[in-house]
Amino acid sequence: MGHGYKGDTGHHHSIIENLSSLTSSYDYHNGYFGKKGQGRDYVRNIFSNNPVKAAQVFYDKAAHGGIERTMANGKGHYTKMKDGSILSYREVSSSDGSPALEINIKKSTNHGDLKYQKIHFMKGR
Repeated sequence: MGHGYKGDTGHHHSIIENLSSLTSSYDYHNGYFGKKGQGRDYVRNIFSNNPVKAAQVFYDKAAHGGIERTMANGKGHYTKMKDGSILSYREVSSSDGSPALEINIKKSTNHGDLKYQKIHFMKGR
């Protein structure tokens, strides 16, 4: 992939610039998307009739304006945002086989109230 920004935007985005398009489309409470999944608070579930499509749409919105690369193992993509946030998308997660997106804000300088989380896109509801 070249040096352009995801979504052909003209500038490098911070995760916070994309937050409003996500919070208007998905359940969002106390810095987390979706419903609490199994295990820790940061494991989240978003339910859809088409989990792969839902995960891709979410990732495209979240990663808009970031610098996207293919993972070294070829099993997904990661996008670095201007603020230092890193979004990792895998169509098949290693934990349960569902599409998954990790939002890593540990090195972010501007992420609002968004918290670190791993979102699994599940069939149903």
